[in-house]
Amino acid sequence: MTAGKYIAQDGRGFATVEIFRFPDFVKAFGAYSMRKEAARRFLPIENEAYVSKFAVHLWRGPFYVRVTGGAQNAFQALTGLASFVAERMPPAPSKPAVFNFFPTDVRVPNSERYSADEGFGQRILGNSFQAKFNAGGDVHEGLIIPSANRAAATKILNAYKDLYLRNGKLLDPISNLGEDNFTAEDKFLGRAVAFRIDRFVIAFNGYKDRQKLVDLAVATDARMLGSIRKQLVAADEAREQAAQPPRENPNDRRPPWQRGQ
Repeated sequence: MTAGKYIAQDGRGFATVEIFRFPDFVKAFGAYSMRKEAARRFLPIENEAYVSKFAVHLWRGPFYVRVTGGAQNAFQALTGLASFVAERMPPAPSKPAVFNFFPTDVRVPNSERYSADEGFGQRILGNSFQAKFNAGGDVHEGLIIPSANRAAATKILNAYKDLYLRNGKLLDPISNLGEDNFTAEDKFLGRAVAFRIDRFVIAFNGYKDRQKLVDLAVATDARMLGSIRKQLVAADEAREQAAQPPRENPNDRRPPWQRGQ
């Protein structure tokens, strides 16, 4: 972390700039985005920035920047200082590509977050990319977890399902949604629609109309299949190829014990 203090030219204000550098842009985005609940206004500063009660928060690539201070015109001064810092940072990629799987028409602008700790208040849903959705006036939450492999994704989905099995009740699954799915409801946990595609776990949670959660899940499923179908097919072909013994070259005149080298 790097910090610097600034004083207004007229001496009637001050500000502190804290620059946190992370190993990658996802972790920086997570540190920045988990404070969005306090956002009062978003700013047109790349990659993204917002104003909370006492500070301006900025995310750009692997950097999370926090500008705090006091002045007669604090908002204008802190925003100007944040813009000054951003302009001197190198160009950076936009939000993690995982968010492209979510539908955009009902997604709440600037609601995207990343949490390494939890999702929907559950630690089993950590390491998740999250967003909010406004479907006909009802606000729902969604998340996507890119797991290490299919087995890990299945374990996460089953753990989330067991949570409802112990506390609420399971409803009928949805046909043709992902490779595995469940729907459930509970008085405290709310309604849930969750499914798995390959190594990805996707879930939506809310307390209003279940059908709107289903619609969000189906739309996400379609977007994901359109985006990763080629990748999944290529991965399956690679696995099949790896399982087959290597073909012998009829023109290879080396003795058999040398051909495997």
